[in-house]
Amino acid sequence: MWKDKMFWKNKKFWYGVIGTIIALSLIIILCAGNYLVTYALYVDEQGHIGSMGSDVYTGIQDSDAQVAYDNWVKNIEVEEWTITSNDDLKLSAQFYKNPKSTHRYVLALHGYTVDHRDIMPAAYRFAEKEFHILAPDQRGRGNSEGNYLGMGWLEKDDVKIWIDKILAQDEQAEIVLYGESMGAATLMMSVGEALPDNVKLLIEDCGYTSAYGMFKAQLKERFHLPSFPFLPIADMISSIRAGYSFSSADALKQLEKATLPILFIHGDADDYVPTEMGVELYEAYTGEKELLLIEGAGHGASSDVDPNMYYEHIFAFIDTYMK
Repeated sequence: MWKDKMFWKNKKFWYGVIGTIIALSLIIILCAGNYLVTYALYVDEQGHIGSMGSDVYTGIQDSDAQVAYDNWVKNIEVEEWTITSNDDLKLSAQFYKNPKSTHRYVLALHGYTVDHRDIMPAAYRFAEKEFHILAPDQRGRGNSEGNYLGMGWLEKDDVKIWIDKILAQDEQAEIVLYGESMGAATLMMSVGEALPDNVKLLIEDCGYTSAYGMFKAQLKERFHLPSFPFLPIADMISSIRAGYSFSSADALKQLEKATLPILFIHGDADDYVPTEMGVELYEAYTGEKELLLIEGAGHGASSDVDPNMYYEHIFAFIDTYMK
């Protein structure tokens, strides 16, 4: 009898130990998931994102393109445009008005952690082809409100409002969509929605297949952690804190519904958004398309590494689909 009592006492003890381990493990996983959402998506009052480390985005690029843009913009009329998002955020954009009378517009979207200033050294080249340029600050960046990045999923709805803003100014507008990195992913997600016929084509540079895929790669690269169980938990926490699950931010799925001509551009040395993602997007898309791989270009560097090839392909593509 004494031995039986000791057995049950030991059994209850081990149940308690196992239960405590499970509870602590769940708490650790939940805390890790919450940290990952803060690290990747949360924007503080100073516009800082955890993944930036101690860096502060200055908008200054050390490049010939930056110098050329700085000289160009001195003589251009620039207006600030604003819209209100579907979730009541005030969003800002810079409108670079072409001195020539034209109905051609490019909506240019920047990438993760930066603002409209990052894409302008590339986008201003559209002005030489008689385009007006609208360069928004995506939510939580630059002069736009927002405490969470939407990784393209929330921003795709903002794109539609910006398009409507252009059409309110010019109902004859012919619009090219151009984006880099997260901006490219945003636009790929947006073309899966119903857009006006005024939108003629998309040029995407180094966009990702999905936010989930990006975070999976970065979780391994930066933290040396497996995606399970941390990523599913972070995904759930994102839906609570940021108002969307980043597994929803899927450019591949959105492209299944798209019909616009798309030029896919990627650097073949990109190890941030892996080159394979760009190839996968191109191969999956069933509409009119072209693929441009720039040899030796890292992430977002294609226009700097080989600007002649980069812009020749872009404007040849535009000439093909904008008669």
